[in-house]
Amino acid sequence: MQTFLSEAIVLDAALVSVLLAGWITWIGLHGLLWLLSAANRPTLNPSAQPISVIANRGQESRRRAA
Repeated sequence: MQTFLSEAIVLDAALVSVLLAGWITWIGLHGLLWLLSAANRPTLNPSAQPISVIANRGQESRRRAA
């Protein structure tokens, strides 16, 4: 009977550890994919655009005026 209980405890601990590892992996990947998709979204605030975008915009207006 003691052998059965010790095996059940080991099996239970293994199951809990596998489920916990899967949950932590899922949360990590979910957060990573959320961050990657946020990087591809257009910004609503025009002042938060990268400097290269703003610099290219100025050059385009100079080309049109010339």
